[in-house]
Amino acid sequence: MIKCNVKVCGIINRAASVRQTAEGKPFVAFGLSVAVPATKGDAVNINISVAADNADVASLAEGRRVAVDGILKIKGAPEKRQYFNLSAENIDLDPVAESGIGGDMVFRGTLCKDIVTPTDKKGNRFLRFSAYSTDKVCDEFYSVFVRFVRFSEAMEPFIVPKGKIEAKGELRITSFNGNLDFSCKIAELTEYKKLPF
Repeated sequence: MIKCNVKVCGIINRAASVRQTAEGKPFVAFGLSVAVPATKGDAVNINISVAADNADVASLAEGRRVAVDGILKIKGAPEKRQYFNLSAENIDLDPVAESGIGGDMVFRGTLCKDIVTPTDKKGNRFLRFSAYSTDKVCDEFYSVFVRFVRFSEAMEPFIVPKGKIEAKGELRITSFNGNLDFSCKIAELTEYKKLPF
């Protein structure tokens, strides 16, 4: 599970329309195109599906620039892609902010085997590792990989390959040669224990 409390600035690429949940509750849905900065190569545009309980459909026309505060869920998809679903809490029209995504991440997933404690330029050791979150889409499972860094060399007993973690921290999304790169500067790190039903 990857859930982020974010501010997203972008351009509407699918005009707003009113839809209904399975329970018959109406909501406003629209698409948002957001440019993700590149660390190498060209910036990548991602498409985010936005849902809002209270929004003016007429003001959310295709091509309009908006800033949306809300909860972004990131899920794995076929062909090494991702689904981005944003539950909007506030929508600002015609913001001056640059296109992009900023905020905090809550991550639950499994550690990869590359767990290291390198040294920075000032001689301080820090913890660096990757982990993945897996989602079921139809009958298939897809993963999203995230790189984590914590500016402390402390290594709790659960930080082992295939260990289950819950991490909270600053979200960063960039692109590298056309591929999205997710990273998180850790503020909190705990072992994830799935609760019994």
